[in-house]
Amino acid sequence: MGKWPLVASVAGATLLADQLSKLAIWRWLAPDGRVSAIPGFFDLAYVLNTGVAFGFMSGSPSLWRVAFLAGMALLALSIIVVFIIYTDPADRLLLWGLSLVSGGAVGNVVDRVRMGAVIDFLDVYVGAWHWPAFNVADMGISIGTGLILLHLWLNRH
Repeated sequence: MGKWPLVASVAGATLLADQLSKLAIWRWLAPDGRVSAIPGFFDLAYVLNTGVAFGFMSGSPSLWRVAFLAGMALLALSIIVVFIIYTDPADRLLLWGLSLVSGGAVGNVVDRVRMGAVIDFLDVYVGAWHWPAFNVADMGISIGTGLILLHLWLNRH
């Protein structure tokens, strides 16, 4: 498979999985539902995140926040596309990483533009300690970033 079909497939699959999972959670658990999947450790919960990571910017005015965050994501996507253009087609690890980040970023931008917030639904916790809720797009961004870092580490000179 060539470079661009790989990028489109991985980014597209990430975006599709993200949006379908959010739609299912919205239909099943909105507005305030929660289901314990692994008691004491993992719940599915409908959470609208108006900020970014860890709720940053959640108190900012809505229109400004949505425009700023969507703009930042589009800027990041533009930079990623430039990296993809200059990436050797044989650099599969890097292409997978960039593609996962791209698909995740688009998934969260779609939510922000459509609803002014991102649907998060994966809630990991131990006792009273909770990791901030996240979604499939966030997983794509995190795993993709890990693959990019792995690529950099394996190819250091």
